[in-house]
Amino acid sequence: MKKKFRISSPSIMTKTYSSGYASSFWSKGFDTDFKVDFGGKRSVDHTKLAATQRAIANFVNIVTGKQIPVVFQSTDESYTDGEKVVIGTKLEDKNFDPAVGLALHEGSHILLTNFSILENFQHLGSEFHQFVQFQGCDPDLNIGTSELFLIKDLLNWVEDRRIDYHIYTTAPGYRMYYEAMYDKYFNSKVVNKALNSNVKREEDIESYMFRLINLTNKNRDLGALKGLKEIWDIINLTNIQRLRTTEESLKVACAIYKIITKYVTKAEEEKKKEEEKKEEKKQCSGGTSEEKKKQCSGEDEGEDEDDTKATQVKSDLSNAELKRLEKAIQVQNDFVKGKQKKIGKLSKKDARIVKTLKEAGTESVPVDTYPGSPDPCPVDTIIIKKMTPAIICSMHGLFNTYYAQDVINNGIDVLKEDHGYKYGSFRRIQTAVNAGIVLGKQLGKKLQLRNDERSLKSTRLNAGKIDRRLISQLGYNNAAVFHRIITDKYKNFFIHISIDASGSMGGKRIQNAIKSAVAIAQAASMTTGIRVQISLRGTSDIGSNNDKTVTLYAYDSAYDKMIKIKTYFKFLKCFGVTPEGVSFKSIFDDIKKDAKGDECIFINYSDGYPSQLSGASWYYNGVDFTKKVVDNMREIGINVIGYFIDGRSSSSGADLFRRMYGQDAEFIDTNNMTQISKTMNKKFLEISDQII
Repeated sequence: MKKKFRISSPSIMTKTYSSGYASSFWSKGFDTDFKVDFGGKRSVDHTKLAATQRAIANFVNIVTGKQIPVVFQSTDESYTDGEKVVIGTKLEDKNFDPAVGLALHEGSHILLTNFSILENFQHLGSEFHQFVQFQGCDPDLNIGTSELFLIKDLLNWVEDRRIDYHIYTTAPGYRMYYEAMYDKYFNSKVVNKALNSNVKREEDIESYMFRLINLTNKNRDLGALKGLKEIWDIINLTNIQRLRTTEESLKVACAIYKIITKYVTKAEEEKKKEEEKKEEKKQCSGGTSEEKKKQCSGEDEGEDEDDTKATQVKSDLSNAELKRLEKAIQVQNDFVKGKQKKIGKLSKKDARIVKTLKEAGTESVPVDTYPGSPDPCPVDTIIIKKMTPAIICSMHGLFNTYYAQDVINNGIDVLKEDHGYKYGSFRRIQTAVNAGIVLGKQLGKKLQLRNDERSLKSTRLNAGKIDRRLISQLGYNNAAVFHRIITDKYKNFFIHISIDASGSMGGKRIQNAIKSAVAIAQAASMTTGIRVQISLRGTSDIGSNNDKTVTLYAYDSAYDKMIKIKTYFKFLKCFGVTPEGVSFKSIFDDIKKDAKGDECIFINYSDGYPSQLSGASWYYNGVDFTKKVVDNMREIGINVIGYFIDGRSSSSGADLFRRMYGQDAEFIDTNNMTQISKTMNKKFLEISDQII
């Protein structure tokens, strides 16, 4: 069922919104249910929620054009303090799209609102009157503390309309999120009904604020209160873009305040007169003088009938609706006052995990395992872009976390500490890392040649660039006045090393794969023009009752130093089964982007072929799927090298490996992987001629 609303002002949303509609554009099959079933119990899908939070933060940065901090915390409230946007962490189902709209709204305040004006309202004192007058308000206004805060609320409302118009018109792709936000906070059914009812039609501050706040609602009634049409004309929503600054919004707020106080004051005076009449009537009824009774009777003629009619007027809303209305009004008032907005919260534990994943750059990417099918079966693939200490200590399925926090916090050298088997698993990987560093330094010395450039200049040529020293010879019919410079320069490389971390890779295989990858990273770090990424792939039930494909970026030389490998690689371990092509497909676009036009080499270390994956199509064939992804890589110029580190080239698994990687399939002895590094070293020293 679609919830529809239409607002005539172009400053606010005018399109139809339905729950979850905006988020459906994120990706094929995207949904906003961030919970999964665990044996009949609902639990948070941490990876999906973390990826979504990062996306919302990116939205704010894109829309505002500023790097505005977007903080997610274990709270049910969302707000801005002028420097950052704080969003309640529970983003799911009906809360999701409004939360995105709210984040954009709060971020636009930071971009466009002069918070110094708002802050001035918080300091009580005589300087307020002068301050408001200085901003262009009527100096004759009777402004006290309560009046100032009313003006501030009016300013907040006008300012909201101003900034929402700006973002709504400059970033049309995000309009639906704004529509969802307005649908949640300003267009509830009970508010729509109340606007057409006989409630909130007395000339008092509460009624004026209710009617004013809902001027963007199609059910507004400009005749509900005296002066409401005047207020509508002063605001002029159809031309709200004329207000360029918060100062200009304040002037409009002061003008609205003046109209409201004029009619509220009149209503109070009339009410006072009515009360005086009632008091006189009461006194008349208690008197003994016949003449006085007769006089009072004449004065009150016809009033009893009016009073009877007044008492017979009933609300158009039921008692239950009136209660819901009061809650809705409170939500609206809090929104206008800039108070924290309720979204919903996670437990502290869930919030901590989500924060850890978000800081690690976690993304959730659906990969269609049967392209072209009318019924696609996307597999959720998790990409963790940064291996951080927090990720290591919290993700038990991906890392050897037993004693990890102890080792990290206390700086324990697992190779020197004598604790028996306690640090045995760390020790084995650390030994492989250290061996890889030694090998890499040996190879890296040869790469020092990459830092040199050789240039050869040829002159007196018939084509090329003019040699200014030979220009004078043109007068002697000598046309050979050109030169050419040929510079021998080594190619720039982007290398992504993907290590199969499935269970069968345990022991010497994973150790030697890490040793070889570290050697390449170490050698590349000793020269220029080579960027190296190292990732591990497998499956794990992160935040789910089913295993998901996980790709973990353990190292990226563009951001990391070798100290990261020395410090944190010891915590790596094998996890799950072999996702192969699905993992490759999930990072395909990232590899193209990171390569930046340099020669790209994709290296795969594995000991087998892809396994069946949870959630994949019935027609999914891991070998064929991987072959197709590898072929796609080669089509765009990526050199793919598959290393089968089992050493048995005659096995059935080897045949499937050849089928996936073709002629570039290599069969490597797990005890002698230095040949890989030597082969890569030869590749690094290829020369690219550059002609100037």
